[in-house]
Amino acid sequence: MAEIMPKLTRLERRKSDLLLTYESGDELSVEYVDLRHACPCAKCAPNRNEDQTSIDLRESVEKLANKKPKVVTVGNYALSFEWEDQGCSSGIYRFERIWALANNKDPDNGKPYVHGPW
Repeated sequence: MAEIMPKLTRLERRKSDLLLTYESGDELSVEYVDLRHACPCAKCAPNRNEDQTSIDLRESVEKLANKKPKVVTVGNYALSFEWEDQGCSSGIYRFERIWALANNKDPDNGKPYVHGPW
């Protein structure tokens, strides 16, 4: 049976991570570097398809300043993060993606990025 994701009720931007509070009472965190590496945009996502390009992407986001992003709600289903520096700010993170990251799971479910309709 699939795990049911509880509703996100609170998000706190801390120095190096997000503290997420869910209606279930769970408090989980996601490091900013992990958010950036898991960016779902069409520019970043293909870079996680191969081991070396994923390592290169990880190294590039680790070099960026670890500053709090501006958080923007996207409808009732996602968040986007606006970073002060030159890092990517175009990804739209569905709540399920953030939940997976907070639970140390692969937000891509082992699937490579494929452009086009799903």
